[in-house]
Amino acid sequence: MIEKEEIERIIRYDLIKVLSTQIFYHFSDFETSVNDILLKQSLRFSDPLTFNDPFDCNENLLKIYNTKEVYEDAISTLGGNLSRNERRKLKHNILKPSVQAGILKSERKKFKIACFSEIYNEVLMWSHYGKKHTGICIGFEFPHQYEDKFILCPVKYLDKFLPLDGKTDVNRTILYWLTTKSKRWEYEKEIRAITKCKSTTINADIRYKSEFVKEVIFGCKVTDSKIVEAISKIRKSHLPFDQITFKKMIIDESTFLLKEEIINTAHNSRLPGK
Repeated sequence: MIEKEEIERIIRYDLIKVLSTQIFYHFSDFETSVNDILLKQSLRFSDPLTFNDPFDCNENLLKIYNTKEVYEDAISTLGGNLSRNERRKLKHNILKPSVQAGILKSERKKFKIACFSEIYNEVLMWSHYGKKHTGICIGFEFPHQYEDKFILCPVKYLDKFLPLDGKTDVNRTILYWLTTKSKRWEYEKEIRAITKCKSTTINADIRYKSEFVKEVIFGCKVTDSKIVEAISKIRKSHLPFDQITFKKMIIDESTFLLKEEIINTAHNSRLPGK
């Protein structure tokens, strides 16, 4: 079991990690990146159940370890107004894992997530989320907590999901749950933007200020003509064009890795390869 104090320590470490991360990278297909994320300055937050990992935020993995002490604390908090039958029902609900899972499953529907990464040069990230290298990766410089819109938290990668101490605050329990994945996904170095919605719809679109866009990186299979077109649209938009670094990923012919090439946007003529 992960004790309450350990969960608190992990959350403090997560905060320090996010505060030390300068740029948060978001991968998407070309059209969504240009027309929605950049030009409309809008990020899509989704229900984690729609993600490609079936274990992601699966309530069956989450086990809350509630002891008799937790039950007695609940009784103490509620006072002496409960009947014997109500006490028995409360004890049943607190100590039965399936009941806890059901409560958290219902609560989870309120949370939506947008996925970012600490890195932009991982081949598999481009393959899976950058439309097979024909998409775009956008680098943002968000604060840890962006107004009342969302918070940023790093993902933890574990071999197994241990039971959690029932004495832990429910919000910290949910936060830990939403940011824990299998070690198989560790190469993603994921940072999650998490928001809580009143609506339980699958998606939520959240607008951001244009000043937070710092990098626009094109996949290695994006054609020069599409790059010119995208940069032209961005130049004409309300985005802080002069504060954005434009790059293109290219194949390193001596390894199985990608490397970056800075795009010179000083002139309007054929931008890449000038």
